[in-house]
Order: sequence, then structure tokens, then C-alpha cells
Amino acid sequence: MGVARIKVAIVTGGGSGIGKAIVRALAREGFELVVIGRSLHTVQLVVEELRQASHERDDDRHMGLALDVSDESDMHTMSDMVLDRYGRIDLLVASAGIGKRAGSTRVMPHSVATLPQDEWEAVLGVNLTGVFLSNRAVLPTMIAQGEGHIINIGSSTTPHGLRGRPYAAAYSASKYAMVGLTESLAAEVGGFGIRVQAVFPGPVDTPLVDKTALSRPFGGSLSAENFAGAVMFLVGQPLAATVVHPHILPFRGAFSQGRDIELRGY
Repeated sequence: MGVARIKVAIVTGGGSGIGKAIVRALAREGFELVVIGRSLHTVQLVVEELRQASHERDDDRHMGLALDVSDESDMHTMSDMVLDRYGRIDLLVASAGIGKRAGSTRVMPHSVATLPQDEWEAVLGVNLTGVFLSNRAVLPTMIAQGEGHIINIGSSTTPHGLRGRPYAAAYSASKYAMVGLTESLAAEVGGFGIRVQAVFPGPVDTPLVDKTALSRPFGGSLSAENFAGAVMFLVGQPLAATVVHPHILPFRGAFSQGRDIELRGY
């Protein structure tokens, strides 16, 4: 796949769902992984799984860190610890995301009229500020290296891409804003040899989708492994090339609405 020269990858939200599938895919390609999640137990389980899959009893190439992407000091800690251990950062996949605030037990989603401010802030804190802080944390190292790759995970649940979902205003707003952040950063750091991309999955069969209004897919859902394969396609492209805003959709769902897919890769 042409990814051999990229060696050290950080995956936020790597303890479950899409992030975990991406971690597994990167490990199979020989990356040294830094798995970031809020639960130390969860990320340690992922790291242990990678160790077992390598069939090397003393394999300590991978590291799990319990950190909060929405906390600035945690993201500085992340970059410092990765540099201390590996000496470089080649790839960041920012996949940490939430659909509602932690601990919420509500069954039905909120409309904008009833959406609590603390939930609004919690969702944007992870999905938008967390992307900003994690991206910013790795930039000094990538700039000094003269190369690097950042992939931010967006959301695309209709055949024509980004649209606000009813009863998911905070989630939709966070993902819209992330596109602007990604595009601004890509324009700023491309001259330093750093490729910044966003990729947009349709409904993916993950705990996040299961627990929110996003669990109403259009004609089916992707597996996390399907989507991880698409991310690996982006990683495998030479750094001289880029793919702009690819949307990865369930095959049946993409056409079940009687519409054409809007192709955005060029």
C-alpha cells in the first residue's frame, strides 16, 4: 500500500468503534501505534490485542494513553510522550467523537429548543475543539520533520454529504465546523509537507451510532472495518497527492434514495 515510510501513528478515540478499527488496520501495515482514549483500561486492552496479534511476547511497540482530547494540557502531554518514546510523529487520525454528553440516559434526542447548553458544549468540546487541540499538538513536530499526515474523521449520513440532522444539532454543527478547520489547516501547512484531510463516513455500526439519533441509517450501515479500509487508502497515497473530502457510504444506501453520489475525490 505504499505506507512503509510512515511509522508512528496517533489515533484519538482509538479504544472503540471506528478508531479501534483504524488502529488494527494501521498495525497490520507495520505502524507503531499510540492509542488515545478516555479510559486507560480500554486503551490498554487494545494495545494488548495488538501485542497478541504480533505473536511476540515482548512486543512493546505500541502505547495506550488515557487522555481527553478536549483538554489542552492533555494534548500537550500526548505529543511530549510520543516524542519522548518514538522521536517523531508521522500520522494523526483524529477519530474521537461523541453524539451526546457523557452520562446522559435520555432515550429520545433533543431538539434545538430543548438542547441543554452543557450538552452543546460537551459535543463541540470533543468533536471540534478536540480536533483543533490534537491537530495543533502534533504540528510543531511535523513542521520540524518537514512532513506529516493528519486525517480528521467527519460525518456524512446522506448521499450528498454534509447536511444537518434533525435532533442532532450539536453533532451536525461540530462536524460542519470541523470541515472549515481542516480546510484552513490544510492551506496553512501544505507548504511544510504536511497533508491534512477530512474523510466522511456514512452510518457506521459503532456504539456512537447505536446510542444516538444517528442510528437511522439510509439503507444500511458500514462496518468499522469497511471504513478503516478507506482511511488506509488515504494513508497509502504518496504525500505529493491528496484526496479531497471523500464520502464513504454503504453501497446500498448510496443508491437507495434514487440519487447519484456526489464524487469529491480529485
